[in-house]
Amino acid sequence: MRRKEAASLSSILDAFLESLGIPHVAFLVSLRKRWPEIAGSLVSRNATPLSLRNGVLTIVVRNHAWAQELQMGKATMIGRIRETAGERIPVNDIRFAVGSLPPVEEAENPPSEGATLPAGPDPEGLSAISDPETRESLRALHRRSSKR
Repeated sequence: MRRKEAASLSSILDAFLESLGIPHVAFLVSLRKRWPEIAGSLVSRNATPLSLRNGVLTIVVRNHAWAQELQMGKATMIGRIRETAGERIPVNDIRFAVGSLPPVEEAENPPSEGATLPAGPDPEGLSAISDPETRESLRALHRRSSKR
């Protein structure tokens, strides 16, 4: 006796949501899961998909500067979404809304109890920042402000 192949939980969930008339919810969940792949690590830390309605994807961004920056690359982002997440649910436009996101450090490295800074000289106190680009930018700001 042959057993039927087991369907994946995600395909069962997709079918269930579609039967309820809300397949866009499954699409949004999939989009959020793949967001770092679609948007890149820097953008994904500062913007995240919030909702999808009538083909318009709303993305919450950290501040107005991010909204303006992403607005200029909206067509490219729509193309990446279609490439990566498929066209089963059409995304025809993107709207950017400023809102709160978790701080970048929390999103990358959740704090652990008993976490301490590494031993050794760290005059600026920046060794705990994992992103080298951010660390160097903050180090340069520190040097400029200490010269004053």
